[in-house]
Amino acid sequence: MENYFARLLLSSELDDPLYFARVHQNIADLEKKRVAHFNEYGPMNQEYVLLMGDLNMAYYRAGETHKELEVAQQIYQTNQILHGDDDESTIEAMIALGNSYLDDGQSTEAQSIVEDLLGRDYTKENGPSYDLYIDSLCLQADIYHIQKKFDEELLLRQQVLTILTSFQGSTSSQSIMARCALGVCLERRYAWREALEQYRIIRSYLDIESDFASEAEKIGLLVHIARCYRKLGEVEDARTLYRWAHRKAHVYFGPASPLALKMQRLLKAAEHNNR
Repeated sequence: MENYFARLLLSSELDDPLYFARVHQNIADLEKKRVAHFNEYGPMNQEYVLLMGDLNMAYYRAGETHKELEVAQQIYQTNQILHGDDDESTIEAMIALGNSYLDDGQSTEAQSIVEDLLGRDYTKENGPSYDLYIDSLCLQADIYHIQKKFDEELLLRQQVLTILTSFQGSTSSQSIMARCALGVCLERRYAWREALEQYRIIRSYLDIESDFASEAEKIGLLVHIARCYRKLGEVEDARTLYRWAHRKAHVYFGPASPLALKMQRLLKAAEHNNR
């Protein structure tokens, strides 16, 4: 499942010079390992696929979507050759390829992949695992989100959360991630109270599992909760949360950071806005 907490971020992590440097150093290190492994063992082995998976994620974090997609295509093709079309490793790579197409702005190609994925029989005893079915539903919901088809997205987000809650409980890590995607969708539909309900559950979870989200994501969550309060007319509660988020951005990232400056602007607007 995708990291839907990233949708809560108020500024790009790449705006942080240290993060930017770490991400690109990681790419350089992984590319060096990839070339060395290729030269010694070739590409048709699982170790090379795993290395390429790390490289795909590194390019995703760097925002280099064309490179991310190029690597995802190679991973999928290699899995096809090594395992065949129906192996779970190949299906997993196919889902990752769909996500990479979507990251690169190619929703038509992503839709073609998800139609193949959802056309498979996940109920067979020897069929693909149900986790892959959930990931396929999430990919379809992500496509709807990009296309601003929020009514269609909502139905899938609710279906995914219902499935995860039934099998894993309402506050499993995957259920919490699904709640985040649902909350963002509800906000896009101006369903502020329903979105707030999901965000409150997520916040309670993060009070216990504090390492499940980054500090930037937690600050973003506070701002989304504050926005819901403001839209519901609970202005003072919203201002309190904006102030808290501003202090956290100041402490964790410094007063001159893009996130702290963004929070300063949001706080100033909230202090002068009575609606």
